[in-house]
Amino acid sequence: MARSRKLLILVLLLLAGGVGALLVYQRAERPPAAARLLPEGDLLFYIDLRPIHWWDLSKSKPMELEGEYRTFVEQTGIQFERDLEEVAMSRRDTPDGRDVESAEIFVGRFDAARLSHYLEKISAPPETYGGHVIYSVANEGHIVRVCILDATRIAVSNMSDAGPMRGMIDRLHGFPHGPVLLEAHYRDVPLASLAWMIDRIPANSAAPQLPGGLTISFLENTVVVASLRYSGTAHLRADVFAASEADAKQVVDSAGGLLALYHSISKSVAPKGSDADVKAAFDSIRIEQNGSVATLTATLSQNFLKKIVSEVQPEGLTSAPAPAPLTQPERKVQGKR
Repeated sequence: MARSRKLLILVLLLLAGGVGALLVYQRAERPPAAARLLPEGDLLFYIDLRPIHWWDLSKSKPMELEGEYRTFVEQTGIQFERDLEEVAMSRRDTPDGRDVESAEIFVGRFDAARLSHYLEKISAPPETYGGHVIYSVANEGHIVRVCILDATRIAVSNMSDAGPMRGMIDRLHGFPHGPVLLEAHYRDVPLASLAWMIDRIPANSAAPQLPGGLTISFLENTVVVASLRYSGTAHLRADVFAASEADAKQVVDSAGGLLALYHSISKSVAPKGSDADVKAAFDSIRIEQNGSVATLTATLSQNFLKKIVSEVQPEGLTSAPAPAPLTQPERKVQGKR
């Protein structure tokens, strides 16, 4: 009898272990639900803010809200730095290349009734689609569409037509796999990443201009998968998927050249008294090649992260940055851009 009981316990433990392993595998393989709702785009971005809230809970001082952001918080009860838990974004250039369109899924805690009342005041007559209300708000030459998907998720889009917003509503009621770029490259995002970005950079794209007239045109015709993990220090990783091993080598050589140029300039400009945390961050950068993939890694200390935050935040700022002003439109929907 005792032997049968031990065998039964062993079988149950094996089953429990198998189920647990399956859940971990599925969680690792499947993108976050918010990202799977997004429309197609050339750049996908995701950040999980929940660990940041937990880490900051006992250290942050209450913010003094000001201006339009204070009005927004008072009318909706939503305070982004407190209530926002996840953000997923899909971005694409317009066909003429003159503008950028994006769609976002915001996940967090909010009062749907108060938010709906606020949106009704600033929106043109709303549209109903799939049992959901879509609000249209004129903002800086765009029509911004907003939809409360459920008790924790809000969809926003400034794309020129209503298709992407309707698609997000449709995927809410199905079993979405997400954008093609997400399906193809989410497996390349390291497990436990708090933030990641998948960027498809086409050939002949307008590469960003760096200081000194330098560019990163060597990234053209690649897909970049960048991620951030945190374990006391921040671990950055960027995998550049090139069309061939030769192209990947060019990426490694070009990135290595830029890094060597930085080291050379930093030694000549500030040979003494340079910031130790910044130096350690740049010294930690490693660039390697594995077939047609070029990989860049770096480690950022807590002190370095704090300095970055203090540099970004203007002096005297006492509140979170206010969202783009949503002006009161006429009750007639404005024409497209």
